[in-house]
Amino acid sequence: MGGIADYTGSLVCEIPLDRAAAVALQSREDRNFQVFSFNLFDENKPFTFRIPLDALADSSFESLRNEFNQPGRKWAGYIAGCLAVLHRRSQIDLRNPALRGLNLALLSSVPMGAGVSSSAAIEVAAMINLMDHFQIHRDDPMVAASMCQEVENQIVGAPCGIMDQVSACAGEEGSLLRLICQPHELQPPLNLPGGIRVAGINSGVKHSVGGGMYGRTRCAAFMGHRMILEKMRELGLAAGATLQSDPMRGYLANLNPEDYKRLFRPFLPAEIDGKTFLAQYGPTIDSATAVDPDQTYHVLQACDHHVLEARRVRNFAQHLETAAGLPVDSRQRGLALDKAGHLMYASHLSYTNDALLGAAECDLLVKLVRDREAAGLYGAKITGGGSGGTVAVLSDISPRADAVLGEIIDIYERQSGHKSELFLGSSPGAWAVGTAEVTI
Repeated sequence: MGGIADYTGSLVCEIPLDRAAAVALQSREDRNFQVFSFNLFDENKPFTFRIPLDALADSSFESLRNEFNQPGRKWAGYIAGCLAVLHRRSQIDLRNPALRGLNLALLSSVPMGAGVSSSAAIEVAAMINLMDHFQIHRDDPMVAASMCQEVENQIVGAPCGIMDQVSACAGEEGSLLRLICQPHELQPPLNLPGGIRVAGINSGVKHSVGGGMYGRTRCAAFMGHRMILEKMRELGLAAGATLQSDPMRGYLANLNPEDYKRLFRPFLPAEIDGKTFLAQYGPTIDSATAVDPDQTYHVLQACDHHVLEARRVRNFAQHLETAAGLPVDSRQRGLALDKAGHLMYASHLSYTNDALLGAAECDLLVKLVRDREAAGLYGAKITGGGSGGTVAVLSDISPRADAVLGEIIDIYERQSGHKSELFLGSSPGAWAVGTAEVTI
């Protein structure tokens, strides 16, 4: 829950799957960094890439982004970018002639394009292993996660928030990670009530956070923040006061939904072109997107999603906590789980209608879940960056629920023509797993 609202400061809740990315490092005698992907090798795609350490040290992030955007190279940016960020943050000195190169081999069981953080998984795996290899002290998983986010934002060019990287680093098996993204305040984990799980159904429709609509929706949300701040300034002057700072502290999640609907929503445009916005308001505060003068942005819908999603996630967490404190067979527990599940449905609908990141196949999966609630299913929603990927399902742990999830997959595959996949297990994040040195 929360999904794309991480970049507007929302509370987010995410659980790590029982899938992993693993890397193996080996020193070289020269000063090159070479990466190898077993997954791409098996798919007969470009599977290896080599770059000198000096090139990683001397190139700007923009030039590296252009380098990795060449056909068949983007995947390597998620890994080699970790070295560039470590250098930029003065954790290592890639210009040091005594520093030897590395071979890095990658194998991941996290499906790509499924909305389950495959890119964050390989970033975190590479970053933690590189930190341990270069004996960089690891005292805070949030630091590693923020460096991984920097790789994705600045070198790969995907304007993601930080929740996926934090979950891959610091997630706990069987619990929802809770993170207030302002910018990344880790909360105690949200324990699922006894007998309850979060399952995932991969729609088989690949999505990309680097896709155009994801970036436009993010940019539109920050445009809305800029417009609301200007309206706050106007309201203050009308009341004889001067706005000294941003009451939202840079995050739409801090805006009261009722104030938003009453005071600010009526003034937001359904659409505005980038040229008009820049002329009136200037750039936004977002470091990962820039307003394109030739693009049209759906500001009202983006703000609707982000402001209201923040409230949905808060209420979702409260309902799960309520359910966890009640007897398994109590009516009140069932009502609390139903409320949590219905907030998932509302979030899913908002992804489609407001964030414009829906997918017909995911709508079908959510409908199949909703039609079978009596079998121990409570709610479902599209996850991650939307536009395909995986649908999360809140369900009982029971043979009955297992059977109906299998039924849903069978019906979905027949009606959609897509091969699906069910995720049921969970595992700890990489910070707890750590690394190991092997002598061959």
